[in-house]
Amino acid sequence: MLGFPSAPVLASGAAQAPVSLVVGLRADAEPDERGADVVDKLEESVDVVGSEPLDAAVAVDVPADQAAEAAAALRADPAVAYVERDHIAGIAATVPNDPSFVSQWGIKRAGVGTAWDTTRGRGGVVVAVVDTGVKAVPDLSGRLLAGYDFVNDDTNAADDQGHGTMTAGVIAAAGNNAVGAAGICWFCKIMPVKVLNSKGYGTYSDIARGIRWAADKGADIINLSLSGTEDSQLLRDAVAYAGGKGAMVLAAAGNLGHSKPHYPAAIPSAIAVGGSTPGDLRYSWSNYGGWVDIAAPGCNLAQGLNGAVSQFCGTSSATPFAAGVAALLASTSPMPTAAMIRSALVSSADKLPGAWVDPSGGRVDAAAALASLRAAQDALVQDEVPPAAAFVTPGGGALVRGTVQVSARVTDNLGIAKVELLANGVVVIVDRSAPYSLPWRTAVRGGTVTLGLRAYDRGGNVTSAARRVVVDNWGPTAKITSGPASGTRNVRKTKYVTAQAADRNGIRRLELLVNGKVVQRSTGTRRTFAVQTWKFGKTLKIRVRAIDRAGNVSNTATRTWYR
Repeated sequence: MLGFPSAPVLASGAAQAPVSLVVGLRADAEPDERGADVVDKLEESVDVVGSEPLDAAVAVDVPADQAAEAAAALRADPAVAYVERDHIAGIAATVPNDPSFVSQWGIKRAGVGTAWDTTRGRGGVVVAVVDTGVKAVPDLSGRLLAGYDFVNDDTNAADDQGHGTMTAGVIAAAGNNAVGAAGICWFCKIMPVKVLNSKGYGTYSDIARGIRWAADKGADIINLSLSGTEDSQLLRDAVAYAGGKGAMVLAAAGNLGHSKPHYPAAIPSAIAVGGSTPGDLRYSWSNYGGWVDIAAPGCNLAQGLNGAVSQFCGTSSATPFAAGVAALLASTSPMPTAAMIRSALVSSADKLPGAWVDPSGGRVDAAAALASLRAAQDALVQDEVPPAAAFVTPGGGALVRGTVQVSARVTDNLGIAKVELLANGVVVIVDRSAPYSLPWRTAVRGGTVTLGLRAYDRGGNVTSAARRVVVDNWGPTAKITSGPASGTRNVRKTKYVTAQAADRNGIRRLELLVNGKVVQRSTGTRRTFAVQTWKFGKTLKIRVRAIDRAGNVSNTATRTWYR
């Protein structure tokens, strides 16, 4: 089970280590500008060790003995919405194996076998495992999607601890393949998102980034087999963001055996999962209380990093069990919404003795949840009409750079489930609500990219559209070819500066800047500018700026003249 201590365990002498503060930003300016301004202002009163932009927030490191002063200064800043410590997450002690748990008793107890008579999952359903990463063990072969590592900030989301791999196995280990154990959703895809290091620790900020990334990449279900004792607006915002993208978030209630809410499980929009025994009692280590939404079998078989199958116990194991059942429900047609899945999962759960979960929930029952969902889906007309989908912007052949806002027109007779944007065949972001506006961060320096739209309606019908655009993130070349050299003194009257620029996609304009201000503009790739020197004081700093057709900017070296 993953647990978040209130503070990291520090080695001797670490008391003076910097403290990281998460600073939430108000929504009345551009995030990057707001974050930079807040940090600059803070540096006037405290020593800022470092900073890093986050989504609608900025992380600021300050000396430990200045943390209180920094927090007070930040809270007084009108651009700041909230200030909180960037807490540390970590794996708590795993519950020891119980020798009586020698088979997958949870499958039978929770009615999964009966549900398999209807569905064993489908490949279009994506479950994000936000954890220590995931290794491609035999039971997960061929079903791991590209992931991301927020601990090391790279695309290698392999597991170096083991926890995430076992979590993924409980959700989606292949069934009926004579290998390992059977997961709940045999054919679902797993999206590995590494937010915890090799010792099982990670920051709230990395976890929040992982949640948002998974939602943007189209995860239908987000599994958080981790928990912490501290509430966090940053985590609340990330879970809300995922919900807005149509993703369903499930989180572990925690393994301390008490009723104190743990986070992110206790965030109302997440589903908090506790661990139940074969007799539907609470494991002594499972947290409990009205904030826990449902329970699921707390000990399950899964493959570890070495491929061996062993018992995996804790609310870290119960959560992927519930997530696997949710993924089974998501595999049905017409495609259910996250709200429909949650309602079916919670309302159909078997009531438990002891009132250790919310009275509206209980222990998950896959067969009953499926029947409940079917009743809701039967109210929908059988849909065989595919949706209509078309690009609105950018236009075909458009020249683009940076972050491009792609808009689409998508309609359907019974409703749209989701719209995916692909770049050269790879899903880059998903939107589940109109108007469909999908930001795409162009990653290549230049070249032609094929954009794809893939629209799914509520009945599971799919329509695709494609459009090619030209990406240009490479600035033009620019140089001054003639004019007084830098350092020239006694300049008088009108002096002439000739500049030229080149770019593979064309130049939009040249601009002459004197002392930092644009004084002349010209279209074309070459221009001789006349500088009336007497208008600009005793010192003139001369440079030319070139702007290409995509909007990239390059500047010549500055020449300084003296009158």
